[in-house]
Amino acid sequence: MTLPKITESMIRVGASSESFRRGEQYYRDCAVSNTAIQGALLSGECAGTYAPYYRVQVELDEAGIAETACTCLYEYGGYCKHIVALLLAYLHHPKSFTVRKSPTDLLEDLDQKDLIAILTKLMQEQPDLYDRIEALTSVPSKSRKKRKKVDIEVYRRHILSITHSLDGMRMSEAYWHVGGLANQMREVQQSASKFLDDGDAETALEILLVLLEEASRATEYMDDSDGELGGFVGELGTPLAEAILSMELSQVERARLVRRLEKLIEYASDYGMEGNLQIATQAAKFGWDDIPQEMESHQRTAHKVDKGEFLDDWEDEDWDEEDDIELYEWRGPAVPGFDDLTEARLNVLDRQGRTEEYLALCKKEKRHLRYTLKLCDLKQVAEAVKYARKHLSTADESLQVAQRLRELRLVVEAIEMGEHGLALNGPKTGLGEWLGPVEEAQGRTQQALAAWLAAFGEHPSLETYKTIKRLAGTDWGHLSPQVMAKLRNSYDKQVLAEVLLLEEQWDEAIKVADGRDVWYTVVETVADKVMQYRPEWVIQISLKHAERLMSEAKSKNYPIAAAWLKRAKQAYKLLEKTDEWKRYLGEIKEKYK
Repeated sequence: MTLPKITESMIRVGASSESFRRGEQYYRDCAVSNTAIQGALLSGECAGTYAPYYRVQVELDEAGIAETACTCLYEYGGYCKHIVALLLAYLHHPKSFTVRKSPTDLLEDLDQKDLIAILTKLMQEQPDLYDRIEALTSVPSKSRKKRKKVDIEVYRRHILSITHSLDGMRMSEAYWHVGGLANQMREVQQSASKFLDDGDAETALEILLVLLEEASRATEYMDDSDGELGGFVGELGTPLAEAILSMELSQVERARLVRRLEKLIEYASDYGMEGNLQIATQAAKFGWDDIPQEMESHQRTAHKVDKGEFLDDWEDEDWDEEDDIELYEWRGPAVPGFDDLTEARLNVLDRQGRTEEYLALCKKEKRHLRYTLKLCDLKQVAEAVKYARKHLSTADESLQVAQRLRELRLVVEAIEMGEHGLALNGPKTGLGEWLGPVEEAQGRTQQALAAWLAAFGEHPSLETYKTIKRLAGTDWGHLSPQVMAKLRNSYDKQVLAEVLLLEEQWDEAIKVADGRDVWYTVVETVADKVMQYRPEWVIQISLKHAERLMSEAKSKNYPIAAAWLKRAKQAYKLLEKTDEWKRYLGEIKEKYK
């Protein structure tokens, strides 16, 4: 088997400098274990800060790193340190990854009798598997010609087995598994989607209603402090609306469904889990009809928060009209649910192949991105590009269209759309990082440089800096001040320090490390790099941090303090002041014994 290849630059560009640094340390500390590769899917376990370990998965493809997932709580963009550690382990030691067969390859030589025997044994050893397998066997399948009658209680039992799977764990341990539990719930939701795809909207709706009911109840007996289960419940509004819109309901059936939904949503909202569930109620009330203008107007008025009520909650005596406007904007769409109802309607039309109606609704509701992407799928590329240029307003929208065009192998059109997006509003990091390599692969150096500069201005990194310098060539002397100005205005002092060190501007790097509110990792990076050139400063800063940490008398600080003392020892040695170091060491041993 030929293993997919990746490079360190691929990992760096997908992670923040801090995540990469910490992930690299995890890799060096051998924190990654149980590594395996199945086809193009990497998996492993990485030691965790708040849990014994986190499960990590990375899917590779011919272009590099396709998708990543980790069970940790990292939410700051890019790869977390655990993903970085797994990727570095694979980069440097791919043969240490156990090669596992795909499930198909593993089972294909077994006959029906053997498969039945294996499943029977597993179901006897793990009774919860029975409900899961029973639910899976009812899901529509292309190989199964006859539609199987579905017992909704099978799904209820399966959902209950999921929600109670953490029973018996200590609360502190169960807390870390709620995210995985929510992902199992999503698998049940995907089963409902398969019924919807198969034209059985009634079964899909019943599964989703049971899922909403039991998932909401689960909050009563588990710790969902991070809102992972609540987040899942709040996402059910769209699939529920799609199932409802796919059914033909009488007025009586609609009224009955509205009452049932309102009861379930009220229960979920008591636990702060309502999310976008209201669009399911709107779908049941209005179906494909336009929402009455008077109701929309009422919703807009009612949505504004009462100023006095908000003041009572926050005890803020300095309220003014400007705060009132900001609060109104912060609360989100003026009419919660209605915009999402349009999305649900579009999803149904798309699923049912009602293309003309789909495009008409996109135009009516000004869903310009969806309209453009559908034209791309219909191979009406010239019209799609023309429409996008006229109607799309953000760089991210242009990126999505450019990526779709590239998937269709229309590289020239994809590049044109990407370049157009650089002139639009909104964050450009994603677009620049996507467009830069594509432009360079086409030999368009100046255009690649423009793309990377757009990305660097918002999300600077050492790798992007190196790329810009390489592409600039002889123009670097002219461009360098502009790049450094952007970097100095950035909040990320780590990257600024790394760039200054790369350029051997030792004193400038030291100024950054000595600045206010600088992360200790910046100081570490600078100290390690300037050791040979500014040992006096390294001694000063090392002793300062070591003594501060030791004075706090916290055991968790001792390894960090010891690392600073090790730097100081090395710097004393470089200055040939070993005796001075020994005297100092004796003093602190006495002081902090």
